Amino acid sequence: MPELASSFDDAWARFQALDGLRLRGDTLEWEWSRGRAQWLTFLARVEDAGPRDYLRGLTERLAGIPGVETYPDWYWHVTIKGIGFQVIKRTRDDEVLRERVSSIVRAARDVIASRPAFEIQLRQPSGFPEVVFVEVDDRGAVRALNEALCDGLDVPRYPIDGAAFLPHISVARFESNEGLAELKATLGELRGGGPGPAFPVRRVELIRAWLTDEMPEFETLSAYQLAAP
Repeated sequence: MPELASSFDDAWARFQALDGLRLRGDTLEWEWSRGRAQWLTFLARVEDAGPRDYLRGLTERLAGIPGVETYPDWYWHVTIKGIGFQVIKRTRDDEVLRERVSSIVRAARDVIASRPAFEIQLRQPSGFPEVVFVEVDDRGAVRALNEALCDGLDVPRYPIDGAAFLPHISVARFESNEGLAELKATLGELRGGGPGPAFPVRRVELIRAWLTDEMPEFETLSAYQLAAP
């Protein structure tokens, strides 16, 4: 696995130095899914009008760049904690047996109900090798909730969890390297525009993402209310 970015500044510096992107459907993506189609994850959706308008403006700027495929507005979310691939027979560490999903749903209620609602401030757009994303400033709330779920649930802990976790909102992925230079220039220009709006996070969902050759399909398994701040 490539070394993880240690901060948003580090991620941006690494993106600027890239001479090639990780494309949808390439070998690295296949090595992650390996033919498995049902990914379980906790997330917080972007539901408020202000941040949605801001993200829509960003994706409109990105949409014309060759090789960039923007995510639709229903996809916009902040990942809280990836759980694993739902399977019938477990053969890898990143898999969860189908019959265990209901117990995860129940156990998460106590963990999430004890955590306070929080605010997310949108920052600058940036990039990982796999996606264009928007940085978020949550004063550590997402990372704290990630840690609580890691500690409170019998689920896999991944290298990106805990102290290494960089909460963000993915807004586009890559079909080719054709527009890489234009993408870097556009993101650099957009980063000079200052931060976006803030929005409250009062609810977390556990979803099953059905991975397809096109866009993933989200199925909500359970929704959880955070405590009053």
